[in-house]
Amino acid sequence: MNLLPCSLASSILEGDLELAAQQQTLDKLIVMETPEGFYVIARFLWAKGKDWYLTTRRNRTEPRLYKDLIRLNKNMKEIFPTIGFELLRNQHMPPAEVEEPVQTLTANPGKAKKPTKRTPKNKNQ
Repeated sequence: MNLLPCSLASSILEGDLELAAQQQTLDKLIVMETPEGFYVIARFLWAKGKDWYLTTRRNRTEPRLYKDLIRLNKNMKEIFPTIGFELLRNQHMPPAEVEEPVQTLTANPGKAKKPTKRTPKNKNQ
């Protein structure tokens, strides 16, 4: 499975996921098992081909990690009692989002700036 980085644009909170389930726009829940724990991917009917990671408010750039599958299943039953999920074993965490370096506008650092000459304007002309 080719995963995109987890970011603000590809994450969803638990309350929003519950609302999507109530509105019946949730297509599929996928639980990914990693050596670190389990995380959830949601797919929606209206966003074909895009995966959404279940995250927390504190950290929207990493999926919410469950250490225990029993706790995860209990939590999913409370939120989505009628929706099952697919479990994929031996998966990896999604890649970290690569931050673009911020470019600053600078003059050539090796060259000194030439002073500009200003000629006073003649008011009589």
